[in-house]
Amino acid sequence: MKKTICAVRGLLVPVAMGIVTLTVMSVASLSIAQAQADKSVEVTITDMGFTVKGHMTTESLTAITVYNKGTIPHGITSSAFKKGVLKKQGDGVEMTDSKNKGFMAYHLEPGKSMTLRFVKESDPSPVTASSGTTQVPFWCDIHAHMKGEFVILETRGEVGGM
Repeated sequence: MKKTICAVRGLLVPVAMGIVTLTVMSVASLSIAQAQADKSVEVTITDMGFTVKGHMTTESLTAITVYNKGTIPHGITSSAFKKGVLKKQGDGVEMTDSKNKGFMAYHLEPGKSMTLRFVKESDPSPVTASSGTTQVPFWCDIHAHMKGEFVILETRGEVGGM
């Protein structure tokens, strides 16, 4: 009987250590996931067009999550995607746009979704202490009538400086 109790006590320490390790790993994963994108944008595609929620800022990592709620395959591309995205996750397929303009296009089957991690570079113009919004167009490279816009907020210069 003593051997059984010792074996159980010996098992408790590894089990407790495993629980602590899993908890620490979960918290670390949460921190990494939260740090992966400063901003988020949701794009919902239907067979008639796009719906966009959210905005992005220049020089910030943005997660663009795209949902195809339509009944046919759709694509999303933009001049902002000329260099591609940093990371694509999910069901989308990366390809060059069908018009061969050098942009990356991302195609998505009905009922599928993907997340594009993307950084919009700042406009290099030498203006100081200005801010504003820019609309960057995007479109379905499969269906030319489907168009939308991303809203980009930009602030440059020092605010309240002397």
